[in-house]
Amino acid sequence: MKARSTPGSADSRQTGADPSEIVVFWIIRDSACAECGSDIGKGRFLRMERGRPLCLACADLDHLVFLPRGDTALTRRASKYSTLRAVVVRFSRSRNRYERQGVLVERSALERAEQECLTDAAARERARERAAERRAELDE
Repeated sequence: MKARSTPGSADSRQTGADPSEIVVFWIIRDSACAECGSDIGKGRFLRMERGRPLCLACADLDHLVFLPRGDTALTRRASKYSTLRAVVVRFSRSRNRYERQGVLVERSALERAEQECLTDAAARERARERAAERRAELDE
């Protein structure tokens, strides 16, 4: 029987993250910060450093905001403008692996990315429509 992974045992292969990226875990069990001793409840974020769980405040990541997965253009732009970025992963019991859930980025970078996405939303919509038409033609 395969041993279940814990946040401390996750490496870049399991999380799908680049080894140079900061990985933050969206935990599925209660934990405690190794530095300040505060409780980290189920559904909150923690960072593993040297095998020890740290709350975001102790890991100096508490100023970042969570951007959930789903909007590729927004995620790409927010990541580009943020000087500090962390990938958020969560353990999937059914798949027995870590899956990306979104990113933590700086608030100013997220606001700038949202503004850019609003300004070119019409152009991106037209491009999606053209791509859908091309796919329909290829399917015929």
